[in-house]
Amino acid sequence: MAFIAELPDGCRTVFNLYVFEERSHKEIAAMLRIKEHSSTSQLHRAKCLLAKRIKEYTKHEERK
Repeated sequence: MAFIAELPDGCRTVFNLYVFEERSHKEIAAMLRIKEHSSTSQLHRAKCLLAKRIKEYTKHEERK
C-alpha cells in the first residue's frame, strides 16, 4: 500500500477507483470530470510506476 501512496495524485485516484472500488473508466471520467481516455492513461501510468517500484524494491531486498 505504501507504493500506491507514492503515486502522483491523478494516477493514485484513478488506480484506487478502478482497482479497489471497481469503477469503470466511464464512471471515473464522470466523477473526476476528465476524458475516459485520460482515466485509461492514468491507470496505465500507475501500473507502470508500481511495477517499476516493486522491481526496484525486490532487487534491493535480494541484496540484503
